[in-house]
Amino acid sequence: MMHVAGFSGGKDSTALLVHLRELRVDYQAVFCDTGWEHPLTYAYIEHINQRLLGGALVVLKPDVWVPVGVSERYQDMRALVSRKGRVPSAKARFCTEYLKTNPMRAWLHSQSDEVTFYQGIRADESGPRAKMKDEEWSDFYDCWVKRPLFRWTAGQCFALMERHGISANPLYRLGAKRVGCFPCVLTGHAELQRMSAMLPEVWDRIAELETAAGRSFFPPGFIPDRFCSWRDPKSGKPLPLTSDVRRYLDSGQVGDLFPESDGSSCMSVYNLCE
Repeated sequence: MMHVAGFSGGKDSTALLVHLRELRVDYQAVFCDTGWEHPLTYAYIEHINQRLLGGALVVLKPDVWVPVGVSERYQDMRALVSRKGRVPSAKARFCTEYLKTNPMRAWLHSQSDEVTFYQGIRADESGPRAKMKDEEWSDFYDCWVKRPLFRWTAGQCFALMERHGISANPLYRLGAKRVGCFPCVLTGHAELQRMSAMLPEVWDRIAELETAAGRSFFPPGFIPDRFCSWRDPKSGKPLPLTSDVRRYLDSGQVGDLFPESDGSSCMSVYNLCE
């Protein structure tokens, strides 16, 4: 039996690696490289690779690991957005499919042994994830999938890492709520405003995908229509460009999304700077 742990550089998957070590599970960690991670995340992943994994981390490239029967292959997020002519969204998260789950599926199917696949998924992350199970058979991956941290909180994940002297991805201290992809297409007002202050390069990254797609990075309604300077040529709906969103957030229209009532300059949504 082969034990495989998915690793992304985020708090949950890092805690998963530590937890499996506590359980004395002999596992192989696998990272699906979207080509769209922040440099700090790539550095952190290599740090964990050396610190916990002895340099044995398997890195999957989405244009190399493509499941049988899937004809489309993309080198990274930029290529995917360019070919699709749009940026993924909450209702169309094809980025996850092509850059993460498909490569993992192809790699798992290539293994000669039976596999148990471990995921660092927690129920309180979202409604859809809360409907998952701690353990279940996956026809998609053709193996058993276990989620040992399913009933955990984010605080428990950070606490576990701290007990073992493992620091969290530094992006969490710089305002990021999630660190898989930079920025994630699901980034909201508060997170974007925090990152604008601490990681201003986020705007260049958003503009890069916007240029690749030939249309807005943001969905309709992300900011009030009156602040949008562009319209979707097909639907005619107002859509905000990167410059529109940045101007809107900088204008104070959304109020103070991270008040520092205690005098701290920490931007961490998880209070990691205390």
